[in-house]
Amino acid sequence: MADDDDLFAVQVLAPDRMLLTGQAEQVIMRTDEGDITFLDGHTPLVGAVVPCVVRVVREGGDEERLAVHGGFVQVEQLADEEPGEETPGSNAPSGGTTGTTGTRVTVLASVAELSDEIDTERARVALEAGQARVAELTAASGRSSSGEGDQADAEMVEAEAAVRRAEVRLEAAGATTSTNA
Repeated sequence: MADDDDLFAVQVLAPDRMLLTGQAEQVIMRTDEGDITFLDGHTPLVGAVVPCVVRVVREGGDEERLAVHGGFVQVEQLADEEPGEETPGSNAPSGGTTGTTGTRVTVLASVAELSDEIDTERARVALEAGQARVAELTAASGRSSSGEGDQADAEMVEAEAAVRRAEVRLEAAGATTSTNA
């Protein structure tokens, strides 16, 4: 069990709502630089979030999982304030965070879902459809040598992205990504 000095503020926001806020021991996710774990005292950072499962480890080891499909993460160190002093623009997140010092991790997600809100059957259908489209485009690329390369490449990128989104949703929900199960 972590002592209170190891906890830091965390919030996960999407355009339509605040998904998660409060205190955490760890936030584990993937940026465009690779996998990363944030702990209290982490160096300030702004980074791009790639589609991934964001794991928020709460005090005592309870874990919340979110499917995040891109966005940004900011890690900041909040400065001490004198009693009665208010820092312009400092909006401490609600939901159990206290004080205005320490580390704050904010994830600004373009699209995100809490694990218990994910429709796993819909995600499996999307995964199968995406995999079928990737297979179709792969087969077609072997037959085509016309000037359709750019369009085919764009379609392949989108099909592969759809597969990745479905895989992230299933992983966050704790469901298998195997379509043969």
